[in-house]
Amino acid sequence: MEEVLHERLSGPAEAVAPDGGRTGDVRDRLVVDENAESQDDLEPRTKRAVAEAMDVSLLSKGGRYEVQSASGNRYEVDIIDESCSCPDWQQRSPEGGCKHLRRVDHEIERGRVPRPDGRLPTTSG
Repeated sequence: MEEVLHERLSGPAEAVAPDGGRTGDVRDRLVVDENAESQDDLEPRTKRAVAEAMDVSLLSKGGRYEVQSASGNRYEVDIIDESCSCPDWQQRSPEGGCKHLRRVDHEIERGRVPRPDGRLPTTSG
């Protein structure tokens, strides 16, 4: 498992698609908002992922997270398998992931939740 996580998170980066989606790697979703000049430049699902009130917590090592949306609905996101239990993912499997998958990526990148391996983010400084 550690090897899969390391490969996913540290392999060579691929480009972010023009619509803000991913081109084949989980890290592409992570950098979408860093490459945009403003939040207006983000793809609509990414805008919602960043702007909407959601609580994210790690359910288990291996990349399983729970996301509670503002509506009170709870969804299980698997960041390694790139899946979510929400209707958007179940019915459409959008390129780049649903807003819940994108939000988990956003929270991991910002160091607000543990990484998929369960380790707490390291702080630089």
